[in-house]
Amino acid sequence: MDTHKSAGKIFRFIILTPHRDALGPVEKYREKLFAAGLYGAYSFPLSAPLAVVSLPFSREELKELARNIRVLTGEKDGKIQSDCIAVAKCPWPFSFLGPRLSLSSEENVFPASARQKIEHILSPPVLCAALVEDPETAISRAPEAPDMSFRAAALANLTIRALPSGAQGYSWEWETSPLVWLPKHSGPGRKPGN
Repeated sequence: MDTHKSAGKIFRFIILTPHRDALGPVEKYREKLFAAGLYGAYSFPLSAPLAVVSLPFSREELKELARNIRVLTGEKDGKIQSDCIAVAKCPWPFSFLGPRLSLSSEENVFPASARQKIEHILSPPVLCAALVEDPETAISRAPEAPDMSFRAAALANLTIRALPSGAQGYSWEWETSPLVWLPKHSGPGRKPGN
């Protein structure tokens, strides 16, 4: 990753972040990844990047996306689950490695008013445990991903920027907008509240 060439450049994402109570297994997984030589294990917030965007989503657009995601989780009792390790490739100088999430990443899940802001939809959605430069090598070195299941999660805009100093490829700063929580799951056969 030539981070120094990217220094100062802004990258924008829409992210989904599980409630902190669900993140313990992935925090421990990050430690294993770092020990396995995947040094980008702490270079990105512990969240699932859903899309690369040109401009941040408005709060109303995040709320609509949150409602759409909650509807998608209705078939699984409101839960978002993870299974195997996967990589979401990005058109930037890195990819995201982590537990694959049981979410649709199709364009129609995003609000119509925000679709012109989307530059790239990340598929499959993964809970980023590490930034990686070479996805195939990273997967071959990564230990088995933990199984996760959670209902509580929030959406946000994320802006990251490569730092001009620090470890090349691993030194980033980021800023997250205020969180917009997914509506509470209302049980089978009922629509979630707002």
